[in-house]
Amino acid sequence: MENIIIYVTILLLLELYEASWQKGTNFAEIFSNIYNRYQKGIFQFFLSHPSFYFVLFVSIKYNIYNFWMMTILFLKFLDIVFKLSIIGKLEKGEKIWEILPVPAETQVNPAMFYIGAIVYPVMLYAAFVS
Repeated sequence: MENIIIYVTILLLLELYEASWQKGTNFAEIFSNIYNRYQKGIFQFFLSHPSFYFVLFVSIKYNIYNFWMMTILFLKFLDIVFKLSIIGKLEKGEKIWEILPVPAETQVNPAMFYIGAIVYPVMLYAAFVS
């Protein structure tokens, strides 16, 4: 049981790290932060998503392939693919307002960034106990 709490806490900290570098007041700022991270190098971009690798490690180490674990991995994978898709379009010269279905100046509630820091650790705990 103590290992579960340690792993959930580690995931919480990793989620807080990811939220911190992506945070912005509107969608344009958020994707600007993501694009700036990508411009520093593709490896830095991938290393900026440590929670995906951590959950993958925990899944393989403990041989957990239940619904909760697969959901976490799937959502984390989709998150990275979505960001890379947006980056690819930005690299081709498209503007952020052409890519997003909402205006780029739309304000984002700061609490939105921390939803993952709540949801993913809870799901990891559920993956361990189910």
